[in-house]
Amino acid sequence: MFKALIVDDEIYAVMGIKSGVNWQDLQVSEVYEAYNMRDALQVFERTPIDIMICDIEMPKGTGIELLERVNDISPDTETIFLTAHSAFDFMKRAIQLDGFDYLLKPIEFDVLQATIAKALHSIKQERELRHMREHYKPYYELWRKKKSLITDKFWNDVFSGRIVCTPANVRDVLEEHELSGLQDAVFMPVLVSVESWLRELSTKDEEIMEYAIRKGASEMLLPAGNGEVIQTKQGVNVVLIVGEEGNATHELNLRCEKYIQDCYTYFGCNISCYIGNRSNMYEIADTYRQLLEMEYNNLNKSNQVYRLASLGTHSIKTMIPRISTWTLLMEHGQQEEIQREIHGRIEELSRNPELSVSELEGFRQEFMQMVHYILHKNGLSAFELFQDQAGIHLYAQPRNLQQLKASVLQAVQVIHDQLHPNCSVIQRVQSYIKEHLHEPITREQLASYVHLNPAYLSRLFKREVDESITDYILFARMAQAKDLISNSTIPISEVAQAFGYHNFSHFSKMFRKVYRVSPQEFRQQS
Repeated sequence: MFKALIVDDEIYAVMGIKSGVNWQDLQVSEVYEAYNMRDALQVFERTPIDIMICDIEMPKGTGIELLERVNDISPDTETIFLTAHSAFDFMKRAIQLDGFDYLLKPIEFDVLQATIAKALHSIKQERELRHMREHYKPYYELWRKKKSLITDKFWNDVFSGRIVCTPANVRDVLEEHELSGLQDAVFMPVLVSVESWLRELSTKDEEIMEYAIRKGASEMLLPAGNGEVIQTKQGVNVVLIVGEEGNATHELNLRCEKYIQDCYTYFGCNISCYIGNRSNMYEIADTYRQLLEMEYNNLNKSNQVYRLASLGTHSIKTMIPRISTWTLLMEHGQQEEIQREIHGRIEELSRNPELSVSELEGFRQEFMQMVHYILHKNGLSAFELFQDQAGIHLYAQPRNLQQLKASVLQAVQVIHDQLHPNCSVIQRVQSYIKEHLHEPITREQLASYVHLNPAYLSRLFKREVDESITDYILFARMAQAKDLISNSTIPISEVAQAFGYHNFSHFSKMFRKVYRVSPQEFRQQS
């Protein structure tokens, strides 16, 4: 519930507002009255006030003077000014002091009620954000202390293929990383992907919240703490449950569903859980890559539980389970990522003691299908593109694994240079943002534009640009707004509207967040 204060030197004006507004609908429990600046300040001494409705022109201290004091003693209070004259100097000062809005007398009560409702909604959002920050504050200290763990590094090395566990070396590898006892363990991996946030967060806030999400996963998805929760280099979270029985899949599903709902309620995010197959130390890296492909290819749904087993055994046993992922990486210019994928796949093939020429030929044919599909889609001919490239033997049966690897990597380089001479997927996103700064832009909209999973795009953008998509859009908008404010005489309210900020107070707060001064102060300094 909220508290309101009406300040006006005319008693009938106060009585009219008090009786003309439906305070109950606005969830306002108490309405206080004051007839001058001194009385109003005494009310603030007795009780906190959420919203103040104040006449500007009063004989014993103007509304502007009152707001200057209120900003010092109660900065969270929103103020709506009332005036009989559209006096420019008063309005200018009111805006500089971050007054929420102003209305001309005589007042239409439905307009006043709607304005109060908007102000209270703004207050409610600020409270929720403050509460959320207080809620995850304990996680911040833990996050700082435990950001880099030896265990995290070990599992990331396993997932990326830098550490390869075999029956011959697994005991020594685990002892070296102080993880003895896991050589015979069976894991049930669950990949947790953050799809979107329900409110705007800074890059730092996102990182802290993701740490809170991992702590939640540890408490809700790990039975009796048996296992680990890892943030991988790909930016997803993996829950490694040790000893989960194969017949307990229904219970794990229920835990994941409850976890998804709690993340939505308490952390303000949409997530999905991807449950893998029971895997030992020699299988876990491949299971992780299959889960990553599932997440990568999920473009539409959030707040869902998916199971790798539901794909059937064919997708697990097939020679090239990641061709669809490679196609997307190639089309979007992610050369380093596809090179890492190819190195990893070739390494897997090299560890197969029963590797045959026919299996190499199967790899080559699958790869060539992808090449022809991509080039045909872009109006190119594989024969013309590769005819002058020495060392590429993609049309002949490979004689050995090294020759196949060299030809495939060289082909990837040629295709990348042809399709993406100067433009990465992140550059395309940045260009789109620049061209649409005057419109609402969502992460889902950007992901659809470049045909990527929203969560994957968010991670990719943060890794390459070193800031979140939300921060990047905010800074880009404020940079253009700053140029207009300093180099033109366009009213600042019109500048705000030009960038989609129809609530001037919100625009002013965002501008101050970036440049540490209000838009009006910035124009005066310019």
